[in-house]
Amino acid sequence: MIYIISGEDVVSSRNKLSELLSGKENIVRLDGKKATIAELDEALLGGSLFSDSKVVVLEYFSKLKPEVRVWEILNQVQNDKSTDVILWDDIDLSKKKFPKKVQIFNFLFPKFYYAFLDSFEPNSKKTLELLTEVLKTFEPEQVLYGLVRRVRQLLIIKSNNYSEFSEFKRVQSWQISKLKKQANLWSENQLKKAFLELAKLDEKMKTSNLPLPLASHLDILLLSELN
Repeated sequence: MIYIISGEDVVSSRNKLSELLSGKENIVRLDGKKATIAELDEALLGGSLFSDSKVVVLEYFSKLKPEVRVWEILNQVQNDKSTDVILWDDIDLSKKKFPKKVQIFNFLFPKFYYAFLDSFEPNSKKTLELLTEVLKTFEPEQVLYGLVRRVRQLLIIKSNNYSEFSEFKRVQSWQISKLKKQANLWSENQLKKAFLELAKLDEKMKTSNLPLPLASHLDILLLSELN
């Protein structure tokens, strides 16, 4: 069986990945940013010394090229009951067509979540108001991830080299214009500082070194960066 887990809601997609892997023993993991076609071929079609069944997890699978060759290999194991393949990515693939037998889980955020990210600008009371509303529905980790991603996008836009980044090749022109308008409200130094503070917060969260709940830190951080 081939599973595809995708979407910008990484917290939910990671939870789904953990759910699918629960109880599995023979797991092979590959990173599409670093793996080669040969490694994918070996992981899927090579024999196993430990078990008759296995699970191959390919993260950031959209980065592994050429895509045609990837699917040529995947199609060879699609009906193999002893092999499960889980393709994970952090981008929206809802409009992309995949073979009918593939089971797809796409985790997207609702519009009001993006309204919160769009409101991220200097001296914005609206951002803090929307943060309160967003935290009623989403985990603080999801909010943190969204802010990190958005500030990173604004920094890339600010560099005027966004066309060189693969993630922007999937972004529509109206979205680019919207990001440019938002980026122009900030100086490059302001964005770098915000990104650094968010990165520090992320690191402390992962190492359980936060003195306060993450939601409180997000509130404090936004108060600091927006004023």
